Amino acid sequence: MKVIHLVLVVFVLLFLPACGPKAKVVSSWVDPALKGYTAKDVLVIGLSRSEVSLNLWENVFVDNFTGIGIHAVANHKVMGKVPDPDRKAVEAAIYKAKASSVLITHVVDVTSKTYTHPGTIHFEPSGFYGSMYGYYGHTYRAVYTPPVDSTRTVVRLESNLYDVATARLIWSAQSEALNPNLLRTDFERVVGVLMTDMKKSGVIK
Repeated sequence: MKVIHLVLVVFVLLFLPACGPKAKVVSSWVDPALKGYTAKDVLVIGLSRSEVSLNLWENVFVDNFTGIGIHAVANHKVMGKVPDPDRKAVEAAIYKAKASSVLITHVVDVTSKTYTHPGTIHFEPSGFYGSMYGYYGHTYRAVYTPPVDSTRTVVRLESNLYDVATARLIWSAQSEALNPNLLRTDFERVVGVLMTDMKKSGVIK
């Protein structure tokens, strides 16, 4: 019983801060004057100092667009390694990709907070109590579970969809990822909620 109790306590303490959705859209906007606009031939641009993260982000978004029949191109495949592309570089990439829509995503904020979960004490009987008479005089011993520290990291992203012909902002959303490990599954969670929001907003079918 002692071992099982200890395992359960540690499990709950370690995973409590990670409960809840791993990714969500916290705000979104769509231009009401452009009702009926449908994104197509999308150039996906991710802004990041990490080339691996940037490429993975763009590839996951392209895969999601392709999966619903929308042609999309990852920026790193037409522009190459450009951490901070300027207007000329973006225009050149748009031309190469033959894009009519551009989706740009960048990190807005990263916050981390450490939580300390206090230790617990419970008491278990000790001594000889194998028979009814042995019960008299048995004692209780304290079993202590030490405090556990856990860190909660939230990454906020902003994604903006533009129409190439007019250079107007069509749709914008801020999303949050909880405790990301920069794995493909983390990117898929965020991209998934953004795709859902774009569908609700009507900018993709």
